[in-house]
Amino acid sequence: MKRAVSGALPKTMKAVVVDGAGPPEALHVKEVPVPHLARGHAMIAVEYASVGSWDTAQRSGKWGPVKRGTILGADGSGTIAAVASDVKHLQPGDRVYSYSYENPTGGFYAEYVSVRSDRIAHVPRHLDQKTAGAIPCVALTAQSGHNALETKRGQTVLVFGASGGVGSLAVWLGANAFGATIVGTARPDAQDYVRRLGAEHAVDAHSSEIEAVMKRIAPQGIDSALITANGENLSAFLRHLRPGAPFAYPDGVEPAPKFEGHRALVFNGEMSREAFEQLNQSIGDKTIPLRVEIFVLDRVVDAHRRIEKGHVIGKIVLHVH
Repeated sequence: MKRAVSGALPKTMKAVVVDGAGPPEALHVKEVPVPHLARGHAMIAVEYASVGSWDTAQRSGKWGPVKRGTILGADGSGTIAAVASDVKHLQPGDRVYSYSYENPTGGFYAEYVSVRSDRIAHVPRHLDQKTAGAIPCVALTAQSGHNALETKRGQTVLVFGASGGVGSLAVWLGANAFGATIVGTARPDAQDYVRRLGAEHAVDAHSSEIEAVMKRIAPQGIDSALITANGENLSAFLRHLRPGAPFAYPDGVEPAPKFEGHRALVFNGEMSREAFEQLNQSIGDKTIPLRVEIFVLDRVVDAHRRIEKGHVIGKIVLHVH
């Protein structure tokens, strides 16, 4: 389908639609109407749509009934196809990325998505569209976690679950933007990746030598912990928090982490122009060595199966166009 790069938009588009809760096979690529461009919105011609565990949870009905005609996808990248008359900071043709959870006009698993303009940001000049499409949700979530912890230069921060989507960006931002020394947990096959992201140390969360390793790499203890997923050995790491040091985790981590004597901070990724400005300043001209696995739109069922298989290193995206 020819892409609009001005106010002239096609009437229909390809999108991944789910008509009711079910397995990955409940997803279908269909021709549907292009969403209406509302006041304060911009229309994005989507190039890459991020795929996350939250998408599979919504599709499966874990979070409640699924409305007929639902288009999944909370974030992605593309180019501006059209803008409402009251939007001034975006222009047709701009390279952008966006995070808009539960977007009322439909999600990013589509050729076009209409999004509130304050949830859209310009992609840093050197950042490729694939990476840009993979990171809005996970980067803004990781950023909110470090903000909640008040991560500072010189601190030692544990990232528990460092090779997943949020974990990858928690490591990269912690090391490259906040200036912390990062200790990341990862399986042996993902430890080199976690180090490339900026972790000073990578530790196997299933090792029988956690106690000795943590005493060696953080003899004075760790200043805080950012937990992206709960795990059976989490407490073995939290025992190395300094007295009274906090830990933080995204809302939705189950079961909710607990550790006596330490503050638990719950956070979500912030969807705002200010949050994107902080993220873009953090990225600057730096490279994010994020591992990204690409599925074409027609293979969305395979993408969801891969998410549900677990142990994804980095991020998965759909190549929409």
